[in-house]
Amino acid sequence: MDIKQQIIIRYLNGDGQRKIAKELHVSRNTIRKYVNEYNLKKQELLNRKVLTNTNAIIDDIVAEPTYDSSNRTRRKISDECIDLIKMCLVENKHKRASGKSKQQMKATDIYEFLIKKGFDISYASVSNIVRSLKDTLNEAYIKQEYSLGNICEFDWGEVKLNIDNKGFKKYQLAVFTTAYGNYRFAVLFETQDTIAFEQSHALFFEHIGGIYNTMVYDNMKVAVAKFVGHNEKQPTKGLLTLSTYYGFNFRFCNIRSGNEKGHVERSVEYVRRKAFAFKDTFNSLEDANKYLLSICDTLNNKPLTTDKNIIPSKTLEQELPYLLPKLPMLDCADIRECRVDKYSCIMYKQNRYSVLDKYVGQIVLVKAYANKIIVFFDNIKIAEHIRTFGLFDWNIKLEHYLNTLHKKSGALENSTAMLNLDTQIKNIYNKYFTQNPKEFLDIYEIILEKGLNIVQNAIDKLEKISPIDISSEKVKLICNKQRFEKNIDKSSDTISLASEKLLTQYKSLVPCSNVQFIRQEVMM
Repeated sequence: MDIKQQIIIRYLNGDGQRKIAKELHVSRNTIRKYVNEYNLKKQELLNRKVLTNTNAIIDDIVAEPTYDSSNRTRRKISDECIDLIKMCLVENKHKRASGKSKQQMKATDIYEFLIKKGFDISYASVSNIVRSLKDTLNEAYIKQEYSLGNICEFDWGEVKLNIDNKGFKKYQLAVFTTAYGNYRFAVLFETQDTIAFEQSHALFFEHIGGIYNTMVYDNMKVAVAKFVGHNEKQPTKGLLTLSTYYGFNFRFCNIRSGNEKGHVERSVEYVRRKAFAFKDTFNSLEDANKYLLSICDTLNNKPLTTDKNIIPSKTLEQELPYLLPKLPMLDCADIRECRVDKYSCIMYKQNRYSVLDKYVGQIVLVKAYANKIIVFFDNIKIAEHIRTFGLFDWNIKLEHYLNTLHKKSGALENSTAMLNLDTQIKNIYNKYFTQNPKEFLDIYEIILEKGLNIVQNAIDKLEKISPIDISSEKVKLICNKQRFEKNIDKSSDTISLASEKLLTQYKSLVPCSNVQFIRQEVMM
């Protein structure tokens, strides 16, 4: 702008373009351009009889010089790079169509994806391309100030995962975010109920080694029991249990005011995207949670994009002295009494779980956790099952019905307990004991005692000797013999070592040659 001003002033003072170019070291083409633009705009301004709408012309006269970039070509962004960006956007479209819109890739994820592919490109370039390919809405945030150890926010999110090859289904993502340092913690559950709500808090407090003074929630069902008036909310029993035990205060956001807990609102989307945008298939829920925790650890050890001086894991260390002291982990379970029905099962939330058949008709104590069901009778554990979340599921274990099946062995083949058995055990039954179910029950008891692999090895040995003469007594005999031989081998090793040690000590006491014996005799 300074050069443009000097050119115009010198031109108005009568200096020629050649002189101006020589003294200012500027191309005559540039000088001619500025002079012609000035004369054109000035003449247009003077020709106007009515001085209205002249601001645009005046702005053009005094505006800073600009460069025509319309003919510029991209040097770093190739057609291949643009095709990959389009592929990512198409993948986002498929995720929206399949109900996984919250697991879409953002521009920063696409940028990281391209870097891994070997492209030398800046984030700004990728962001511009993404922006040109889709419409975006920008949201404004208001910065807040928080004190150490004071506030932590909680929220739920949904994520679609394929676990244990059962197809994609919704899982609940519990997310915690500290207000001061944006430290994030997340854990997956099958359902969004009170048990999961309580256990997520217990796991979070156990993880960080302390308790925040105030927890912030929106109007979720597991936290708000009912509304009292327009603004007051009555907390649920689960939230009161947590607050009473751990000693923290809590507050709720206003209706439709997610910005009042903006840290965790952003974190749900951020953690879900970073964790599951590129990986959404796992062998078990436990594996998915281990993977999720590793992603959170990675995010917590990276500087914040808004402030490179803040690393969440470091700020958590600063907050620890200001947190409430850590307590033993809360036993998060739904406890209730149930009667064992005629199928030797108890019912919890429309799903049945088996217990030993001798407890039919008895009242038992059921403790339901987020991932398991434990049944007690007179303070003694009588059954434990993995919790299921369908409707009218039967969770049956064959060992709970052995007494009854010994009396009614004909009911074994078509029983639900038989269908729920391990495939390898069912193969043993189908191959050797379809005509003798009582013998199979004896084999199953040996499996419970010795282990499936040991029994299978014993059956393999018997099959080599006589495939049509396999009995529970012979299997048990071979299993015991294997165990005895194993113990003998161990004891033999112990005896051998002791014998070698004794011989070594004896050798040190006895002379090594006949000469020494003769000398000793002569001296005597």
